[in-house]
Amino acid sequence: MTNIVIIGAGYAGFTCTLRLQKLLKKENVSVTLINQHDYHYQTTWLHRHAVGIYDHTKTTFPIADYIDADRVQFVQDRVVKLNADEKLIETINGKYGYDYLVVALGSEIDSFQIPGLEQYAHSITTIKAADRFYQDLVQVLRAYSNSNKIDPIQIVIGGGGFTGVELLGELTDRLPELCNRFAINPKNIKLVSIETQPTVLPEFDLELGEYAMQQLEKKGVEFRLSTKIKTVEHNYIKIERAGLVEDIPAHLFVWTAGVKGNRIIAESDIASISGRVEVDGYLRAPAYHDIYIIGDVAIIKDRETAYLPNADLAIQKANYCAKHIHAQISRELVGKPFFFKPWGNIASIGAKDGIGVVGRQAKIFGRFAALLKFINDGFVLYQIGRLKMLRAGINQKNV
Repeated sequence: MTNIVIIGAGYAGFTCTLRLQKLLKKENVSVTLINQHDYHYQTTWLHRHAVGIYDHTKTTFPIADYIDADRVQFVQDRVVKLNADEKLIETINGKYGYDYLVVALGSEIDSFQIPGLEQYAHSITTIKAADRFYQDLVQVLRAYSNSNKIDPIQIVIGGGGFTGVELLGELTDRLPELCNRFAINPKNIKLVSIETQPTVLPEFDLELGEYAMQQLEKKGVEFRLSTKIKTVEHNYIKIERAGLVEDIPAHLFVWTAGVKGNRIIAESDIASISGRVEVDGYLRAPAYHDIYIIGDVAIIKDRETAYLPNADLAIQKANYCAKHIHAQISRELVGKPFFFKPWGNIASIGAKDGIGVVGRQAKIFGRFAALLKFINDGFVLYQIGRLKMLRAGINQKNV
C-alpha cells in the first residue's frame, strides 16, 4: 500500500486532501491528513472575525464533514518534526511514515526582532488570535465606558499592507456600532496605521494604494508612512521617522506587517530559505522527489512575476500536486510543470468598498470591488469543497 501524508489543513493542504480523495478511488492508497485543529478556517474572513462580525461557527468548517473516512484518515495533532532522510513525520502523540509527503504548514509571523512585539502585539493570522483581539477590544471599550477618562482610545495597526488595510476597513465599519453599545463617543476612538513604505498597499499599484488610504482617511484613520516601529511596550509603541523617535499611545496594537516560513521546515533536512523551500517545476523539494511543498512556504523557481500568496495560488498548487501524485502512483504521464493562472487580487476596505486588480491588470475600485471580493470568497469555497462548502459559506454570511 502507498502511504500519502499531508500536514496542514489550510487552503493548500485541505484542497489537496479533497482532490486526492476524489482521484484515488481504485488505487491501493492510504491518505493521512494531520492538522492541529479539527477544522479548516476561511483565512480571507479573519479580519471580519477580528471585529466580531463573524464568530468561530461562521468562519470554520469541520474537517470530518468533508472527508471520506473510508479513504482519508484524519489525525488531530501538532507536527513537531519532519525527518526527510528517514521519511518520518513526528507529532506530539505519534510518528508517521510516508511514501509521499505533502507539506502545507503555512507561514508564521515575522517579528523582525522588534523588542516587545511578540509579548504585547496582537495578530489576526488565526482564529484564536482573531478571537483574542476582539475580546480585548471589547474589554478596552467596556473599561473606558466605565471610567472618567477623556483621552481617546488609540488602536494602532502595524503594517499598511493587505491585512492591515482590510482590518482598518472592518474597524471603521464596526466601531460606531460598538461605541453605541458602550455609550462611547466615536470621536474618542483613534485608529493609526504605521507603514514603513511611503504608501499603503505596496503590493498593489500606487493609484490603488492612494485610493484606499484616502477612503480610510475620510473615516478618521491616521497614517504614519515611511515610519518604523522600534519597540512595543504595554500601552505604547516607539516609532521612528526621518531619524526622529517618538512614543505614541497604543491601547491595542495589532501586527500585520510580516510573515516568514515555517519553523518545522527550517529545522528539517530540506534545504530552505528562512523556512521556505524553492521547489522544482513539479512543486517538489530539492533532493526529495517524494516531498511536495505547497502553500505559502513554496517558492516557485524561475518565476518572472512575484505573485502575492493568496487562496487562489494555494488552491492551484494543491490541485496540481494532487494530480501529480496521482499520476506517479498510476504510472501515467506526469504532464507539464506547474503554471499559475492568476485571476486577480482584491482587498476590501470595509463591507462596501475595496480595490483590486482583475484579468489583464484591470484596476477596480469601490462597491464593484467589494462585490467581486464577496463573489471571490464564494469561488474559493467552491474550489475547495465544491457545492457543500459553498452553501455552508453562503448560509453563514447571511446569519
